[in-house]
Amino acid sequence: MRKRTVIILLTGICLLAVGLFVVSPFTFSTGSYGDAGEPIIVFDEGSVGPVVMRGRTLNYRTGDRILILHDGTMMLSYPAQMNVYFSLRLKKGKAGDVPESVLDSLEEMGWLPGGALGQNQ
Repeated sequence: MRKRTVIILLTGICLLAVGLFVVSPFTFSTGSYGDAGEPIIVFDEGSVGPVVMRGRTLNYRTGDRILILHDGTMMLSYPAQMNVYFSLRLKKGKAGDVPESVLDSLEEMGWLPGGALGQNQ
């Protein structure tokens, strides 16, 4: 009887935790990592240009595919910025994996000091 109560209680706590995460503003997204003097991510959705990641970023290399946990709020700067709470490399990549259009927009903004994206291969 006691074992059954513990299992029911733990199941309830797990369901509550999942429910709170679902209604929270946190979101998982994937994209390509780039180092342009600041850590940036280019989202897979492609609707947003390069975004500067603030917070938990590790030693990724340009072109790596990463998963991030963020609050979905982008600061209205140029380029946009977002708070990252967790990041994980999904697949190693190389600088050539970053879309050319992103490189062009970063160059226009002056965010490629000495070709930073190309040097981190």
